[in-house]
Amino acid sequence: MFRSVNRPHRPVTVTIVAGLVLLVPAPAEAAPGGTAGAPTTVLDGPRPGADGGQVTTPVVDVVAPAVDVFVVTGSVEGDSTEAESSDRVELTLGADVLFAFGKADLSPAAHQRLAQIAERIRQQAKGVVRIDGHTDAVGDPADNQELSTRRAESVRVALVALLDGVAVTMQAAGHGESEPIATETTPDGRDNPDGRAENRRVEIRFDK
Repeated sequence: MFRSVNRPHRPVTVTIVAGLVLLVPAPAEAAPGGTAGAPTTVLDGPRPGADGGQVTTPVVDVVAPAVDVFVVTGSVEGDSTEAESSDRVELTLGADVLFAFGKADLSPAAHQRLAQIAERIRQQAKGVVRIDGHTDAVGDPADNQELSTRRAESVRVALVALLDGVAVTMQAAGHGESEPIATETTPDGRDNPDGRAENRRVEIRFDK
């Protein structure tokens, strides 16, 4: 608890350098007969107050937010990526290898890939496995929303069958075109097929 003293307050500049906090009073204006820019004093402990007491400089505790760092750990022929942190796994599967255009039925290649993912879920997953479907922005937004939901559900059903008897909960959701990860047009306004392909995807996330 700090004591209040009746003395003029000078602004304090807070500088954070590599996690250290220095409290330095702002330079005072030149007093009559004095010199502007006189050396300042770092407030590093109790100082005498106007009433004979002490004014203690408050300690500012700066806590840096925890950052979960993901590292891309694998890629399968450019159609999927795997990102992993110390306690979480995020898999992104290209929809073009999982489904035919505009369809939600899994392709033979999709079943093979999902078998690999099911084994990883069996060994690592804790809690809920989230499955999120996404489309590009071509076509009607309502149709894209429906398609992304059906695709996510197809992946969920396939994984549940592959993980029969494993105590894991799976939740599927579609997001349509609402969460793009790439731009679908070039800066000069032309179509960007590569960007659209990136946006057509299914994401699988789980804690480990």
